[in-house]
Amino acid sequence: MDPDRTDTAEDADTAETTEGESTAGESPWAAIKPWQGKAQGLDKLLLFIIIGVPLIYLGLMPLRPWMLVNAPVVQEFINGAKTSIVAAAAYARVGEIPLWLVIVAGFVGMAKLDWAFWLAGRRWGDGVLRLFAQNERQLKRINQLKKIPNWALFLMTLVSRCPGIPGTLVYLVAGWTRMRLSLFLVADLLGCLIFTLIWTFLGYQLGEAAVDILKVIDKYALWLTLALIVGIFAISFFKEYRKQKKTEAAGDTSEN
Repeated sequence: MDPDRTDTAEDADTAETTEGESTAGESPWAAIKPWQGKAQGLDKLLLFIIIGVPLIYLGLMPLRPWMLVNAPVVQEFINGAKTSIVAAAAYARVGEIPLWLVIVAGFVGMAKLDWAFWLAGRRWGDGVLRLFAQNERQLKRINQLKKIPNWALFLMTLVSRCPGIPGTLVYLVAGWTRMRLSLFLVADLLGCLIFTLIWTFLGYQLGEAAVDILKVIDKYALWLTLALIVGIFAISFFKEYRKQKKTEAAGDTSEN
């Protein structure tokens, strides 16, 4: 037997084994991480803002009824929610909160983290698709966003605070398509200001009527909070229960 051929075969087997061990030992996270190579500190910060911050907002959801009535300005600063802006503006109408504070809090709450999504799209490039695309079909669909002209992307950023528009995705695409930061900030900050003024105007016009509604909410805020907590746990339990049942059914099928 040719010793050179034997050595070559052994080397191929070793390489294949090493590759298999590397793939097997690779965490599932490696398949969806948006960056290339080792994560830098900025990558971790951006990922926390994109994924971690919304989870924090979700965790605060049971407190929203109470905050909407008792601390709407604080809620404005936290997430810039239109409901909190309307509530704060209603209190401003009856003289309980300065109107300028309502506008500033709403504007800051809306705009404070948008730059991070633009930067993530700019920094990670095509890697941002891994955060949203679950299959090849979705990947191709999102990839088509690259064809959006700058003027259209500017308008999308401007109106991204409209209900029903996925603002997060718009900001990521803006960075991904190399839209200039200055252009993005002009559209984003202008849009945040416009919609802050719209919701403030609405709440200010409602005035006493909105405050009366908020007082009713305050009366039942505890029960609303408890209902939200129970609902969240019930949904989670139901999803886990269905998942377990499907797993058991698949196991029974494979045994048969």
